[in-house]
Amino acid sequence: MATDPIVSVVVSLRNAEPYIKKCVDSILEQTLRHFEIILVDDASRDGGFELCQKLYGDNPNIKILRHEKFSGTAVARNTGMKFASGKYICFVNGEDFILPYALNKFSTAAEKFNAEIVHVSSWFEFNQDAVEPVSNENLWLRCDDYSRDGLLKNNFLYRMDNHWRNSATNSNAWQCFCRKDFLERWGINFLDIAAADEPFNFALFCLAERYYVLNSPFYVKRKLNDSPEDAAQKFFDGLRSMIVGSAYIEKFLAQVPRFQNYDLWRENILSTFFQRVAANYTAPHYENLLTNASMNALADKTLTPFFPQAKSFVKYFFNAAHILNRQAETLTRINNNLSEQTLAIFSRMEISRKKIVFVNCEGKGYGCNPKYIAEEILRQKLPFDLVWLVNDANASMPDKIRKVRYGTLDSMFELATAKIVVTNTNKILPFPNKKDGQFFIMTWHSGTDFLRGEQNVSCATIDLMMANTQEQFDDFKQMFDFDGEILKCGLPRNDIFFRRDDKLAARVKKKLNVPRFSKIVLYTPIYDANASLDAKKLLDVLKEKFGGKWTLVTRCKLDGANIIDATDYPDEQKLILIADAIVSDYSPAIFDGICAGKKIFLYAEDIDDRTNDGSLKPLYFELPYKINRSSDELFDAVKNFNTTEQQVKRFVAKVKPFNTGNAAADVVAIIQTVIDNT
Repeated sequence: MATDPIVSVVVSLRNAEPYIKKCVDSILEQTLRHFEIILVDDASRDGGFELCQKLYGDNPNIKILRHEKFSGTAVARNTGMKFASGKYICFVNGEDFILPYALNKFSTAAEKFNAEIVHVSSWFEFNQDAVEPVSNENLWLRCDDYSRDGLLKNNFLYRMDNHWRNSATNSNAWQCFCRKDFLERWGINFLDIAAADEPFNFALFCLAERYYVLNSPFYVKRKLNDSPEDAAQKFFDGLRSMIVGSAYIEKFLAQVPRFQNYDLWRENILSTFFQRVAANYTAPHYENLLTNASMNALADKTLTPFFPQAKSFVKYFFNAAHILNRQAETLTRINNNLSEQTLAIFSRMEISRKKIVFVNCEGKGYGCNPKYIAEEILRQKLPFDLVWLVNDANASMPDKIRKVRYGTLDSMFELATAKIVVTNTNKILPFPNKKDGQFFIMTWHSGTDFLRGEQNVSCATIDLMMANTQEQFDDFKQMFDFDGEILKCGLPRNDIFFRRDDKLAARVKKKLNVPRFSKIVLYTPIYDANASLDAKKLLDVLKEKFGGKWTLVTRCKLDGANIIDATDYPDEQKLILIADAIVSDYSPAIFDGICAGKKIFLYAEDIDDRTNDGSLKPLYFELPYKINRSSDELFDAVKNFNTTEQQVKRFVAKVKPFNTGNAAADVVAIIQTVIDNT
């Protein structure tokens, strides 16, 4: 009885005869055994199809298909997908090849992390003119901006901002390993455009609940040289891609519920799509328009299906583009002058003595240390004008705080006229320097860290910082170029751990729908790579060891019963407050949990990598808990939990915490003094 293939490898071929054997043989040599190859020849004219039949026609694991009429790579891949019978589908271009462990790496990661998409973030390039055989000397490593393996955060706005819009990921189909039922469920195919990979990957990126990034290079991209004619055609293929692709993405955004009510993000996403296509297709070849007289005819042919007035469009658009191109230097100079004038205007604006502007992670919303300082001001009913800079105008916060969109002229006005600015990052001003009389407080956005942070961060505009522990105080002295005061008061966001507030805990549990009388274990990994946790087994061993019913609250995506996904919950400190136990790898929540008197369990599958690359501080290895490298080790640690109160106290004494529960009040007292002395 034949075994169903685990992976279907779709290979698109178009005049690739010189490379076919290298490509297909590299797949046949895979260490993974159960796979199939689907060769789709797109009306090649070089004998490639006949070569495939000769070499592989008798192989039962290879399907050979042919388009009688040229249709393009996108359609060829769609054809291959229709005939795929594997659990997973991946793509290889006919001129490229893969290393022997590729499919095994892909499928192992997909199975281990139950991923719908596995994205390989690095690959090799092999120049067309390089002499074979392939060796380290003629391979060039290329990488996305991803730096480590792991599941991407499930918060789609985070993905869009940090990965798609910032181009941290390349959109090549051959970088993606897709679960077939996921593609079928959402009806995802390639658009018949040259830039088909962009909207295809966009759909994967947005819809996948579990999107795993694998930083292991095993795809070898053969870099082929374009002829001048190919470059010219590529330009107009790019124009068509922009028109068709943007229409697809706009329709996509209108239909996917998670994008509703986020008009700003829709605009940003479409803008990013145009920029990405332009960077790869149109911008590199624009000069051809100025030197090749036949280009207008090609443009006319390309655009006629979309614009009835294509001839006029081509004639005047490209003439106008040429004029604008020549005027770019002048426009840039004018823009710079306007920017200088704008900043000069803001610098002359009078400071509002009682205005306090809050910024959380460059517009993230109402949270972290700034939130608790604002709430202390409200609690004391101080007569200050409170302004919060936000990316999302719908962000929830108290009525007495004015919301202003981050990055707008309005936000520049608020910053320019604020007496006090409270932020948790060192990136505050859109202009170089603060004004005389302004007072800037930087709370930082983390507690006691176990991972090494940035070095030599400039804090020239900061007047006051605060530290959680003596260890963090010493860290700040090394990290920041800062000669001002570092207040040894603890962190405002941790004050809630030192005040018994049963009503607050009850409200948080009610909002999360935690079952009544259930104990809570909070799983908050700093890297989603550890999100392979067997939730049911964890809850079972906690019940066996400590008794009672347990609910798992997670800061990453996990499936199963008695699990509450709090990935998007805005205040992690409140989750720590209601937890009875915390599971994490390296998060500052570990030390916060210690301060709050919680049971702590370390689950760090990649501890060896972190140790080898030097990213962990020695302090991590002094924690009074066993470091667990696997789920089984974690479950054993729960069953045999015996960390004593004395061991915890010795560790706490080493880091010397400053927490008293009055950090927010201490900061507000300084704010009051600064304002009173103005």
